[in-house]
This record gives sequence, structure tokens and C-alpha cells, in this order.
Amino acid sequence: MNRLNAGVARAIINPPIGVDLCGYAGRVPGCTSIHDDIYAKALVLDDGQRRAAIVTLDLIGLDDKQVAKIRESAGAAAGIPAANILIGASHTHAGPATAEIRACGQPNVDYVAGLLVTIADTVKDAAKNVRPVKFGFGKAEAHIAINRRYRAPSGEIQIGDNKGGLTDNEVGIWRFTDDDGNEMATVFNYACHAVTMGGDNRLVSGDWPGAAQRAVERAVGGQAMFLQGCCGNINPLRRATFDEVENNGREVGDAVIGVLSGIPTTGDAEISVVCEVANLPLQAAISRKEAEQTMVEMAELLKNKDQLPLHEVHLNQAYYDWAVKIIELGDKAPVSKSFEVQCMSVNGAGIVALPGEVFVEYALNIKKMRSNIMVAAYANGNVGYVPTRKAFDQGGYEVDLAYKLYGEQKLSPMCESVILAAAERVLCGEPLP
Repeated sequence: MNRLNAGVARAIINPPIGVDLCGYAGRVPGCTSIHDDIYAKALVLDDGQRRAAIVTLDLIGLDDKQVAKIRESAGAAAGIPAANILIGASHTHAGPATAEIRACGQPNVDYVAGLLVTIADTVKDAAKNVRPVKFGFGKAEAHIAINRRYRAPSGEIQIGDNKGGLTDNEVGIWRFTDDDGNEMATVFNYACHAVTMGGDNRLVSGDWPGAAQRAVERAVGGQAMFLQGCCGNINPLRRATFDEVENNGREVGDAVIGVLSGIPTTGDAEISVVCEVANLPLQAAISRKEAEQTMVEMAELLKNKDQLPLHEVHLNQAYYDWAVKIIELGDKAPVSKSFEVQCMSVNGAGIVALPGEVFVEYALNIKKMRSNIMVAAYANGNVGYVPTRKAFDQGGYEVDLAYKLYGEQKLSPMCESVILAAAERVLCGEPLP
């Protein structure tokens, strides 16, 4: 093994006042102020033979084209292969619109263009600051999350509080210290939607992940970086106020702080990055006749939009646009969707990164494959919700509606087996070509 070196950098990425926030349909457009700064943070790792980088963003997410642009620019300048850069978003619903999600705010073109440059520059700056460090992996527990899919008396699956549902209480931690034992970087991972603040909020915020990072930095110093977990079906138990933002963040932050100093570290390290681009099968698009009927129905509803709640107006327009897109695709509708499964490891401790709103069951199953790993969702892009086979049978928002905001076609229930098989291969270092 060689000596591990690492460097960190950060940049504030607050949007201009008035930019649309993202995450909720029908929000009154335009943020009104900055409640707490949001950041792009970068950690560059170098073991003398290979380089890698982790980027964390207080954003709803990025699409695959935006990720590719950042990787190309940052990688070329910092000497990092594009595939060795992990870009994770916290999925805060109090952040600016970045990628296109129907009904959920319109990205500001100038802001997004500058944002991508800033993120790439942050990686470049981190690469300039590399110095000898020591690394360790640890775990803690936090309990701010609840499964949000429950069966209503009507029999339908709805979004609410499912107290008996699965959650992932584990907090995974990568610890980096300098040779004097000072904390240089703390990367941590936990699964809980960043939706403490609801759709009536118009203030920019990192939500609870931002508060958690601040808590860690205040307590131990260095740079705290958060990777969101597989929380497609997981929400915070406590919601609605900025006091709860701080409470949720403090609980997760305190969990990290409580074990950090006890995590053993070593300066000898080996970095490994393994990627596989899986092809997730898609269900067939609705027929042209069905799409045309949807357009007629939505157009009729939109005639009376002044009498409808704003979220209904936005959703009706989104479904209209969705149907238009299906007609445009015609017989060229895709049969699969690319899905990058990335595993970044230091001394065998790994981060499996998945690009979407992945259900918690995926993380729980992937962690059974190896004990010393974290699983990050909303990483290296966002394909939309990734339910389990069981959830496809049950239906609900994440299965039956959300795909119309992200794209045109539903994923196939077969996706679960495809993703888990790819995760097992990258963890074993044997991805498909």
C-alpha cells in the first residue's frame, strides 16, 4: 500500500433571489431569501497510483448530462478519470431547480451554467490542496426517519407515516485526519428525504443535511460532507419548521460526532473505483390514442386553471407535456434506461453510488453483500424513483405518477434484480463490460 493523500475545497452555490425552488409541484415560483447557505464540497483522494474524488451538493440533484460535463472538466484539470468522480446530491427540497423535473420549478439557465463551472472548479481546488492524511471507516445510528408508504383504509398506497415500515438507521462514516490527528474531512451517509420543510417554504436551505454538516463542523472542525442514502420511500418523522430542520440535523450530526474520535485510522491506503452501466428495462409507453386522450383531458382542465389550486395547474400541465412527449417519441420510445452503479473504496471500505430516488430496501440488501459499505442515492444523475418489485405490485405515487414528472415510461419491476446484480459485481470488482 501507498501513503494516502487528500485535499478538500468548498464553494457557496446560493442561487439568485427569485429562482424557482425544486422538489414540490405547484410551489409559488421564486425563492424569497437565503435561510442558510448551500454548498458544493469536494474531496480529492490520491494513493500514489490512482486519484478519485467525492463531490457533495446541497441540491435536489443533477441529470446525467450535467454530471458528465462536470466530470469532464474537473477530471481533465485535476488528473482524475471521469469514472472516478462521485457526485452526490442531498436532494434538499429547499434548493434551486437544476435539472428538468416537470411541475417542480424551471431551472434558471444562467445559474445552472455557472453552477456546473463552480462545481468543477471546486474539484480542481481540492486537487491543489492534497496532503498526507489518515483514513478510517465507522458506523453510528440515528432515528429521524420513517417509512412514508402506507396503505390507507381505501386500500390505496399513500404517502404518510408507516410506523411499521422499513428504514435504514445506520449512519456510515468515512473519517480523514491529518498526521496530528486533526479532522480534515468527514463523509457521512444516512437515508432520509430532505423534506423537513414543505411545499409552502420559499427560503433556500440545505434542510436537515445542511444542519447536520454544520453540526459536525462546529464540533470537530474540518469539512463535513453528506451523501444521501436510499430514501425514495423514507421521510423525516418530524417536519414543517426550521426548528425541526435543526433538530433533525443535530441528531444525525451528533451520531457522527459521538463515534468519530473512536474510529481508528491508518495512513496506508489503496483506492479502488469500479463502475458498471446497467440497462434498466422500461415498460412500454402508453399508446398514441391514450396520449392524445390525456392531452384532451388536461387541456380541458387547464381552461379553468384560475379556479384550480396551483399544484393542480402545474400537474395538469406536466401530464399534458408528458403526453406530448410520448407522441413525439412515437415508435422511437426507448426500451431501457442507463443506470450507473459505481463503487468507490478505500482499504476495502466502499461507497456504492446509485443515480435515482432509490427505495431503502436496495441499500439494506446491498449492505448484506458486504459489511463495510455505505450506499448513496441521487448520485451521478437521477433517473427518478426506483421502486422495488413489491412496490410495483402495490402502486402509489412513486410507481404510478412520479415517472411522468421525470420521463415518459415506467421502469420495469425487473429493475430490482438488475440493480442488485450489478451492485454485487462492482463490489466484487467484476463489472460487466
